[in-house]
Amino acid sequence: MVHTQRDYYYNEHDENQVKKILKTKKKKKLKKRIKLLFILIILIIIGAYFLSDYSKVQSIKVVGNDELKEKTIIDSISINKETIYLFINKSDIAQEVKDLGMVKRANVSVDFLGHVTIEIEEAEKVAYCEIDKKIYLIDELGGVVETTDKNIIQSLQSCPRLLKFKDLKFLKIFAKEYIQIPELIKSQTSDIVYDPNKLDETRLKFVMDNGKILYLRTEDMVKQLKNFDYEAYMTTYSKKCVFSFEGKYIYMKDCK
Repeated sequence: MVHTQRDYYYNEHDENQVKKILKTKKKKKLKKRIKLLFILIILIIIGAYFLSDYSKVQSIKVVGNDELKEKTIIDSISINKETIYLFINKSDIAQEVKDLGMVKRANVSVDFLGHVTIEIEEAEKVAYCEIDKKIYLIDELGGVVETTDKNIIQSLQSCPRLLKFKDLKFLKIFAKEYIQIPELIKSQTSDIVYDPNKLDETRLKFVMDNGKILYLRTEDMVKQLKNFDYEAYMTTYSKKCVFSFEGKYIYMKDCK
């Protein structure tokens, strides 16, 4: 008997298609479960991190402050050691520090360990006033800040003193104008007296270090002093002691 070789062709239908489909579905389900488990583990790790102390502010340090106390600055901002440092808005914190007053510039930095540094530049004090037994200082930015700090109050003695100011709102209006007048005038001023009359409710009397007196209107003093050559007037009109600014004119009176 002679045997002939014949080719055998694999028929895909020879395999049980139901088993193949079930096997494929099983693999997909397993992959999906592994993926979900991986995501769940990641979420648990992230959640544990944010609940731990490692995610929170570790320290807050202020540098550059001289007269402002570190505690005063830290108490004025909206972050503390319970704050998650990754969520800190540094610009907002810097603005909160500047809103405190007496701060010219503020910069906030946060390192990757959660240590916060607030670097400030204090604004110079340019005048002070007492209203209703409360001491207010005016800084170089035109800010009006109440202070009870004895050291700051003592340092104010070298600044011009404001007298007879009764209203805090008017003081703030004055402050915004005052910081714009020439530095020479400010440096030569001893006292500024609120001295209204029937014709001018905003009149001020500037008492200078040399005893001369300048009468100015609060809302016009920047414009009135812009082109006023103080040193030249003091030399040329040395026998005059009162200089009253009224519109475009300066009226002068002899010394008594």
